[in-house]
Amino acid sequence: MTQPDPLLLTRDGAVATLMLNRPDRLNAITYSMFLQLPKLIDEARAMPGIRALVLRGAGIKAFSAGADITEFETTRMTREQAAAYDDAVLAAEEAIAAFPAPTIAAVHGHCYGGGCSLAISCDMRFAAAGARFAITPAKLGLVYQLRSTKRLVDLVGPSRAKIILMSGADYSAAQARAFGLADEVYSDPDALDAGVREFTALLAARSGVTQRAVKETVARITDGATHDDAAHAQLRAAALDSPDYAEGVRAFLERRPPDFG
Repeated sequence: MTQPDPLLLTRDGAVATLMLNRPDRLNAITYSMFLQLPKLIDEARAMPGIRALVLRGAGIKAFSAGADITEFETTRMTREQAAAYDDAVLAAEEAIAAFPAPTIAAVHGHCYGGGCSLAISCDMRFAAAGARFAITPAKLGLVYQLRSTKRLVDLVGPSRAKIILMSGADYSAAQARAFGLADEVYSDPDALDAGVREFTALLAARSGVTQRAVKETVARITDGATHDDAAHAQLRAAALDSPDYAEGVRAFLERRPPDFG
């Protein structure tokens, strides 16, 4: 019997969806899936007219239970194996983080370990009320790469990041929202799906020029930038020269919704 693809990339209008597709294993992520993920992100990037990317898990039980630890004895036991494995994980996270359009993790059920790290690589995390979050290196004696850890620190602050990583504790969606790991919480998975559709439709109606610049600007700020510089001046000048700016002003003056194409 042919096994289903463990990663599925689809599109619906202006929205691309990348699905972790191992529901029988709670969407645990294998080494080969980490390796494949940047290629699929590149495919989504190449799709014309994509204005948002949604990352989600198949089935009803989990966004992702994390990395598939059952294969660690063959894929991640020596220093050389661990280095290659961790580089693959980081490349997957970086591909998501670098996607030019807004990215949303739609989280239901378990969102643990490496799966949670992928969610953190998205711009936003929307969750169903029953979702559970945990990052669990302390249960395995692991140390995550610095870039992965920095994303968590940027979201929740240094002290909370230490609590999460040192304890491996499990948090509800409400708790995750309270300390900044989740951005929106919906009553159930159906409401989550509706909320994601509504928000991606809103994103698609706004300026992609602005959204791309916001992503770049916020990333530079979290990397330490504090003042305007030549690179940021170029971002602002490019926006001024863009068709989006001309359309936005014209639409305002004509009292109609802008059409950013």
